[in-house]
Amino acid sequence: MKLLNVRLDADHARMAAALRREGLQLSRVVREAIRAEYAQRLRVRAAGRDARAVLAEIHAAHPDAPVVAPRGYDVHDARAARQAIRKAVRRNRS
Repeated sequence: MKLLNVRLDADHARMAAALRREGLQLSRVVREAIRAEYAQRLRVRAAGRDARAVLAEIHAAHPDAPVVAPRGYDVHDARAARQAIRKAVRRNRS
């Protein structure tokens, strides 16, 4: 088991001493705090970021050049996009 030393300012040292006098094990308090913080970070990470926000950041950082011709299909139509991608892949293979 790893031993960690923590520096406490005067107020925290006073509170720690009071808790210890009341019989509370500070190591238990620290372990619970670490578990709670770790669980919170996992929840935030699992929730992830909003895809629209991420895409908006990407589009803001890398906008289309003004000379780019408009696409010949609706990018929001999955079937049309799939067909256009297949067509482009076939064209590149030739």
